[in-house]
Amino acid sequence: MVTDSNRDEMSDSDETETLDLERPEAIQFGVTRGENDLEIGPPRDYPDRADVSVRRSGDDVVLSVDAMAGDHGTGHVDATLTPEEARRLSDRLTETARRTAEDDSRENGD
Repeated sequence: MVTDSNRDEMSDSDETETLDLERPEAIQFGVTRGENDLEIGPPRDYPDRADVSVRRSGDDVVLSVDAMAGDHGTGHVDATLTPEEARRLSDRLTETARRTAEDDSRENGD
C-alpha cells in the first residue's frame, strides 16, 4: 500500500498506485469460496470472468467489481466514491492507459 510517507519514494516505473478513500466504511465486499451447495454430477465448468461497472448513487459514484474463478470461488466489491475520488480514479486510469499505450508503441518500434 502506498501511504503519504512513502509516496515520494515511488518511481515512474511503479505499476501500482493506490487511491486512499476518504470513507472506507463505504466499501462493501462479499466473497464465497467454492461451491455452496452439495451437488451430484460433474462441476458446472464456469469460465473465469470479471465485470466492472460504474453507477451513480445520489451524489456519489459506485464502482462495482464482480470476479469469478470458475467453479472455485467468486468475489464482489462495491466501492462508493465521492465525486472528487471518482475524478482522481478517472485521472489515474487515463494516465495509466496513456503510459501503457506509449510503452506498447515503443516495444513495437512505432
